[in-house]
Amino acid sequence: MVRRVIAFAGFFTLIGALSIGCGSGLSEESAKLRCDQERTSNAAGCITDAVYAQCLSCYQECGNDCVRGDACPATFTCRDDSGSTSGAGGN
Repeated sequence: MVRRVIAFAGFFTLIGALSIGCGSGLSEESAKLRCDQERTSNAAGCITDAVYAQCLSCYQECGNDCVRGDACPATFTCRDDSGSTSGAGGN
């Protein structure tokens, strides 16, 4: 009985540790939806194909911590916990 309890505790500890290591990025489908929205809302044409690919990479890596810059062409970067940003998508 004690062995089963220890085995279950070890199993759930391992699952918890693995889920912590899975970052906060979005799935490919969710990232595509976000970037499609960015492209649709972009009247000035600042979302080129290369920027769109950067957008996908950023949202897949950073999830909701992906932020769009104000420049044109647009840039997408990951915001860390301190509020600063770092490049994503091959930059």
